[in-house]
Amino acid sequence: MKNLHCPSCGTPFVRVTYQEGTVERMLNRVKVFPFRCQLCTTRFRAVWTGSPTNATREVDRREFKRLPASFHANLLADNALRTDDRVTDISMGGCTLETAAALPRGTFLELMIKPASDEEAIKVDTAMVCSVRPESMGVRFLEFQTSDKQRLSHVILSLLVGQSGHPNLFS
Repeated sequence: MKNLHCPSCGTPFVRVTYQEGTVERMLNRVKVFPFRCQLCTTRFRAVWTGSPTNATREVDRREFKRLPASFHANLLADNALRTDDRVTDISMGGCTLETAAALPRGTFLELMIKPASDEEAIKVDTAMVCSVRPESMGVRFLEFQTSDKQRLSHVILSLLVGQSGHPNLFS
């Protein structure tokens, strides 16, 4: 398992994910488990030869590991631009947005994330508010252009590498 890499992009930053359907539950019996690449988002199956208790333990329902971050963000919802928002954690699948005015769950919005002052902003064409907490909300990314997805992937890679030298398949 130490040599498991994404078959699409080759990165070692992969994470075990939830099982979809009866076929995957049956494959688990012969030590074949589903994984999700944390950078290119490819979902694939691979043989896990390690301890069966690690591979079959309850998996976090998120497919992507949320990484601590501190980025400026602007959002457009209900045709009103909101500024001074901040991304406090991020993944390829979504982020937590610290904002003064939380939007209701299910609200669709456009999001511009500014990872660094010298980098071009990453535009998420469509995102959805999935959870609302005091002074923050959880946002799921639904659609963005390929170039923006690639830039986000580079940001995630730098956060993953900065966090640890060794990817953890189960965190």
